[in-house]
Amino acid sequence: MLSSARSIYQSALTSGKTFLSSASNGQDQVIFDSTITVSKEVSGKGTNHAIEKGADVTDHINYEPLTMHLTAIISDSNYFPFFHLRGTVEDRLAMLETWMMSKEILNYSVYDYGTIKNVFIESYKEDSTIDTGDGRQIELTLKQIIIVDSKSQDIPLRNGVTKKGPSPPSSTSTTGNAGASKPVCSSVGG
Repeated sequence: MLSSARSIYQSALTSGKTFLSSASNGQDQVIFDSTITVSKEVSGKGTNHAIEKGADVTDHINYEPLTMHLTAIISDSNYFPFFHLRGTVEDRLAMLETWMMSKEILNYSVYDYGTIKNVFIESYKEDSTIDTGDGRQIELTLKQIIIVDSKSQDIPLRNGVTKKGPSPPSSTSTTGNAGASKPVCSSVGG
């Protein structure tokens, strides 16, 4: 099949669906046939210590990365004309396990939230029940990774600083035994 035709079919297949895709290549995808629940969790922690009046309170609050919980069904049902493009149950389960064990960074696309980038599979649970037949019910916890850009800047040195590195050893020294033989409390009370 031509890549443009495959792209059109893939787009039709994922329209309105929840799916995970590899952030590194974008081609590897696991499409969920039915999404049962999706929940979003954001939490933070504040200090347990007293804060001085007038101090910046925001320095004492830290937020955890976004966490998403997903319960979905993966099946081999042929409800859609291009169902074979999404892969078999075994293929998709193997992909999820591979992603988890290899710590793959993923993009999570869900109809209500759009695409959430840079997530990893924190936990994975697979259930096979009479209701799912040959399919599986999957429970995933996805955690977003906060990626930042680090930047460095050269700062001009003040006059008198000529080279980098540690300072040379001092050329003068002092010696003595000031207080070496005196008891600690000898000067208290005379």
